[in-house]
Amino acid sequence: MMEDGGADVRGGVEDVMPLQRLEEVEVGLSTLSSEFARMAAENVTANTKLRLLEENDHRHDESIKEIKSSTIKMEIQFSAIMAKFDSLESKIFSLLQQANKDSGAERKLWMDMIKYIVLIALGAAAGNQFLGK
Repeated sequence: MMEDGGADVRGGVEDVMPLQRLEEVEVGLSTLSSEFARMAAENVTANTKLRLLEENDHRHDESIKEIKSSTIKMEIQFSAIMAKFDSLESKIFSLLQQANKDSGAERKLWMDMIKYIVLIALGAAAGNQFLGK
């Protein structure tokens, strides 16, 4: 017996694989081939779906950033509006106080004028009573 690199170089019937076994292997390989093709197609579909989900996630992140930015702007505008409202409220209150003071002063002026008219009328009546006859 001769050995060539540790391989058995004997010939014989036992070394030949039966034809039926080869056909079974070929059928198994073709089944595996179609299964691999199906899995590759599923992989492409899954990758496409994943890419779409990542794009949607990115768009949602951008939308959230825009909403946060808009919210901050609205809060600033609301604060400015409230400050103007407070200023307007204090101005109205001040005008009302001033109007009350003005109307008080105006009432005093009218009362003084009525006093003078009454005094003049009484003086004229008294003068007419004593000097007129």
